[in-house]
Amino acid sequence: MNFRFNLGKATEAACLLLERGGGQMNIMKLVKLIYLLDRLSLDRRNSPIAGGDYLSMRNGPVTSEVLDLINAGRLMGETDRRWEQCVSNRTDHDVRLEKAPAREHLSDADVSLLDEIWELHGGKDQWQLVEWCHSHCKEWVPVTNGCAPIAVEQMAIALGKSPGASQPAPPGGHRTESIG
Repeated sequence: MNFRFNLGKATEAACLLLERGGGQMNIMKLVKLIYLLDRLSLDRRNSPIAGGDYLSMRNGPVTSEVLDLINAGRLMGETDRRWEQCVSNRTDHDVRLEKAPAREHLSDADVSLLDEIWELHGGKDQWQLVEWCHSHCKEWVPVTNGCAPIAVEQMAIALGKSPGASQPAPPGGHRTESIG
């Protein structure tokens, strides 16, 4: 089971990462940084920032919805146009920051984790991030074609936590227990 994707947080996080990267970034690097941001948030706070469906792909783990946003500019059926207003369509293998959104969804704690991810990985190029993820993200499984799902429980185990601890809240409910 995974957490619901939060388009507002994903857009704001992507825009902050693009800002820190000088306004333009390789798409694989951006996707990896957002995945690593969610992974760090799951490790520290038991919930991701962007959420969504995580996948093992040939070049490492990704958040499916972020990759879809980069490739298509929006998610099917989504009426929120924030991403396409703020992030350019991909040109070759890069996207650009078109407009920095007002920070309405990310908390100070979210931004602090983003700053930590940037400090650790912002200087790496996309291939260095691929190698890092292959070596350090034990929830990722090698695939030659297509993708394989990564459940939050797999991520929790890879992070040394009990698999049931990082569970989304039930509809209309809130999770209050913490990972030990």
